[in-house]
Amino acid sequence: MTLDDHHAMQQWLAAATAKLPAATAELVTKEFIDHFLDAVEDYQAEGLSQTAAQTRALADLGTPEAVGRSLKDVHLGKPHYRTAAFASLLILVVMMGIPVLVYSLFAEESLAMQVSQVAMGVLIAVLTVYVLNMLRRLLLWRFDLTAVDKPLQVAIGSYVLWLTADTLSLLVYNAPLYVGSLRALGTAVSAFDKGLIIAAWAGQIGIGITGLVLARLLWRTPENLYGIGKPLAGCLVFMALPIGLAGLATNTGAETVVFVLSLLAMLGHIVIWPTLTLLFARAAFRPPNEHPPQLA
Repeated sequence: MTLDDHHAMQQWLAAATAKLPAATAELVTKEFIDHFLDAVEDYQAEGLSQTAAQTRALADLGTPEAVGRSLKDVHLGKPHYRTAAFASLLILVVMMGIPVLVYSLFAEESLAMQVSQVAMGVLIAVLTVYVLNMLRRLLLWRFDLTAVDKPLQVAIGSYVLWLTADTLSLLVYNAPLYVGSLRALGTAVSAFDKGLIIAAWAGQIGIGITGLVLARLLWRTPENLYGIGKPLAGCLVFMALPIGLAGLATNTGAETVVFVLSLLAMLGHIVIWPTLTLLFARAAFRPPNEHPPQLA
């Protein structure tokens, strides 16, 4: 029997090797074909028909989606995990160090301050989206935690919405919409400005909700992601909850509450990026799991 005799196996291979580099896909395809054909022969030797043997051998390989995630982890993951570890630390450095530097250089130049703030926001946004996407890939590829896929996609979309509104507000009105600086709807100077405030609020709420959902999922991971799962879940709650509540507090005029929420959100940022750095570093230097943990 040749592979041409089994259309289902061809479909399985196409799905399992999708988005792998061509050379890697060719190599693993040959290995899977050899394994499949050997298994079919073994099952036929046990008395199964050719059709039954093919079906059993294909089932033994697992689902192409799960196998594909493992292949991406093995062949694509580690360089990205190392880069994501560095990017996580860089975000913390930029957040903590650049504002002080910018203020010391351009305190008397409002335009330079505005341009610097926008540039810093764009840089942090690009790095954050990359890190969050790599966290999504790590959890899917290495740990097969498919339940985190949609929440992380929503979190990334919410973050992009929030930062886009913040950047436009800073450019047009020189008024940031970040935590602690989010303006109440009643202070909007135009319909466009009101739309930016609502978009920023929606992004913050989206991050707050998805952060809590992700924290719950990560807390329940049996093998605790190299010992980082529960600390990361705690960091997510510590950061997401005040971010999600900040917009509501702003519109109630509770300035003291907004200040406390802003402080908590900043502390959450300070602790979450080193935690992510540690998770990515451990993933980069440890082999893939033979049996990925599943959510309880």
